[in-house]
Amino acid sequence: MSLKRVVESPKVRPYFGSALALLAAVLFASAAFWDRDLTVSMSLHMLVHIPLLVLSGVVLQLSLRYQGVGRSPFMQALLRPYYALNEYGLPGLILVSFAAGYWMIPKALDDVLVSPAMATAKYIGLVLMGMLFMESWRRAHLVFRLFFFGNFSWMMAIVGLLYYDNPVRLCNFYLQSDQEIAGIGLVIMACVLPLLWLLSESKAVMAFLRQ
Repeated sequence: MSLKRVVESPKVRPYFGSALALLAAVLFASAAFWDRDLTVSMSLHMLVHIPLLVLSGVVLQLSLRYQGVGRSPFMQALLRPYYALNEYGLPGLILVSFAAGYWMIPKALDDVLVSPAMATAKYIGLVLMGMLFMESWRRAHLVFRLFFFGNFSWMMAIVGLLYYDNPVRLCNFYLQSDQEIAGIGLVIMACVLPLLWLLSESKAVMAFLRQ
């Protein structure tokens, strides 16, 4: 059984791509405008602010696809090494998992509150993380998607339980009570996201199991 997934290029739809680009800009601007409000608590920082930036990258990547960016001979030649390296989507998804794991570390949350350089790197890195996830996701076979979601959900659940059960405050800038709320939120996300994915791809999963 081949694990390579045939990736079909979507039709170029400039207006739809422009609408997605506008949505990505709104998501990014919302995260930037409400930065202080969304990073004042650990739960909002981890469960709202960071996902907003990642989602803006996901939508931006979709926008570029529908705009037809990357189809010109020059861009194809420029991106050929990347396509060869990430042909099956797995390297990109593994890199996204490592990046997601980094932003679950308490010190990473502390650093962006005191260092403008780290805050800037956070904004850029999370948007690029969302773009890489979307690009890798569409290339990945169902087995690789299952591996990614299983690993990511397990990691979120473990971190969430550590946040909730740890009697010591892990972040210098956040209260322990908020740490517990963030832990509960991570555990809930670890349960809900895989279920939503299974529901969205139930036909593909059943077809794969019948093979």
